[in-house]
Amino acid sequence: MQSELKILFLDDHPGVRDGAGTLLSQRNKNFNFFYARNCNEGEKILKANPDISLSIIDLNIDGEDGITSLTSFRKIQPTLKAIIYSMYCAPKNVENAVQTGVDGYVTKNTEIKELENAIITVISGGKYFSSEPMKMMQKLLSKTANLEDDCYKKYKSLTPTEQEVFSLLAEKKEPYEIAELLGKKLKTVMNQRSIIYQKLGFADRLDLIEFAKAIGVIF
Repeated sequence: MQSELKILFLDDHPGVRDGAGTLLSQRNKNFNFFYARNCNEGEKILKANPDISLSIIDLNIDGEDGITSLTSFRKIQPTLKAIIYSMYCAPKNVENAVQTGVDGYVTKNTEIKELENAIITVISGGKYFSSEPMKMMQKLLSKTANLEDDCYKKYKSLTPTEQEVFSLLAEKKEPYEIAELLGKKLKTVMNQRSIIYQKLGFADRLDLIEFAKAIGVIF
């Protein structure tokens, strides 16, 4: 890499964000980082610096999915490349990232050199997935059975409407709140909740929340 590469680094933990950025800048003098702690800050930085070509994004931004930030960023910079840099690597996390069109996915338990390699590979037009997300992608494609896959298959057995109700239940919304949000009758939501519990074998809301965390629907 011969010229300066401007990179937007979105992470709500300054120690991780600034620390990783500093180490990467020491390793490669061409890296120029712009730091954001939330989506709004990231949007402002992109509007002020249209020549930013790469973003590094954490999946969990104050409890919100960082993937939604990428969607917003690409409305400002359509050609923006993106690398997910996260401790989370559940099936739903990886599937959402791939479907959104990320260019790389690196877990935070890897060495900083791997993130540097990902940056160089992605900005050169390639794709880079570290070992954990790569294995998860292979499992999703091959449908290899293990505990996480079995859970995710059960989740995928829900209809799209049931998945929507499932997500809201996982966010600790009460049936009457879900009914208001979705414009449904309370009785309808109660019936859908019963069906979800039956399909997935849940005894109570705690089972549902733990299941949702395991597959990456919530953090």
